[in-house]
Amino acid sequence: MAESVEKITTEVRRFVEDSFSYEVYDVTFKPVNGRMVLEVMLDCAEGIKVKDCETVSRALSDYLDETDIIHRAFTLEVSSPGVERVFKRQVDYERHVGRLVKWTLTGSEDGKKEVFQARLQEFSPERIVVRSDKGLREFPLTMVKEARGVFEFPPKLQRG
Repeated sequence: MAESVEKITTEVRRFVEDSFSYEVYDVTFKPVNGRMVLEVMLDCAEGIKVKDCETVSRALSDYLDETDIIHRAFTLEVSSPGVERVFKRQVDYERHVGRLVKWTLTGSEDGKKEVFQARLQEFSPERIVVRSDKGLREFPLTMVKEARGVFEFPPKLQRG
């Protein structure tokens, strides 16, 4: 019997969110280089550590063995979406207020997209305010084709 990808991802999401205090950023079950991969990405306000991924991976592996919802060989990968993640949820925007973001906007009449980096100043589902080298700018969330976090090196520590 072929597995339903939707059933697998829903069951995995439910198990992780019911068993741990982490949020599930994304779950995918797809072929990669000729083998099936179940990828689970975790998130939380404090950030995800390697130990968190290990803990969830062990528990999820045991759960999948017990329930036998996947009837073929697969590789389980548990990770974090990382600093330069694509924003998929409202909380991704909220957690990046004050941080640098790469924006890809659409919505103009000519259909062209605009790509730029700017610091997220304010977020609501109706209105986004950013600060770039050119000053403050405001646009609706509906114009955002993609928003992605940008890694910034911390300032050097002062000696003395």
